[in-house]
Amino acid sequence: MFDDIKYPEVDPNKKSASQLWEERYQKTGYLYGKEPSDFLKSYVGFLSKGLALDVAMGEGRNAVYLAQQGFKVEGLDCSSQAIEKAKALALEKSVALEAKVQNLDFFLMPLMKFNTVVMTYYKPAVRFFSEIKRGLAAGGTVLIEGYTTEHYKLNSQNPLIDFDQCYKPNELLGLLKDLHIIYYKEMGEGSSHLVQAIAKKIHK
Repeated sequence: MFDDIKYPEVDPNKKSASQLWEERYQKTGYLYGKEPSDFLKSYVGFLSKGLALDVAMGEGRNAVYLAQQGFKVEGLDCSSQAIEKAKALALEKSVALEAKVQNLDFFLMPLMKFNTVVMTYYKPAVRFFSEIKRGLAAGGTVLIEGYTTEHYKLNSQNPLIDFDQCYKPNELLGLLKDLHIIYYKEMGEGSSHLVQAIAKKIHK
């Protein structure tokens, strides 16, 4: 079965995530464009207003959109190229954005600091989901969108897709088990297979 396929062993010569994304983002223009995720745009009204954190923000399209919607926004990414583009996009759109380079493998979420956390097309280590729960204030929300393993199976030749960045069926539900699920969907449209979720922290 496909789900039993193991991710290839780590190549000692493989570039780090920051090196890979620095190269991808140094190209002219915006790799994923300047418009926000359609999912975020459609469901932003479900998110708790206040301070938002965009995890692995890339070039800032979602963070800038949140700022346009009245959120105070902080963004993190491992790529300095991405952060510079995010700041440029915020300037272009005339919004405030605090963005900084951060190795997310070592990031510790401040306790109950954020009203909303957004994480799109980035799948962190399992322990990071505990960080999200720790970082959300009571009543805070998290929006997550990512690829599924089915997407990888159909698009494995795409150099921007890694198996370890894809969610197995219902995996994200398990990772969000301590939160109240507001919205959850796994879907396939053509060659694109996504998982989308919004969850809320009910208790402190």
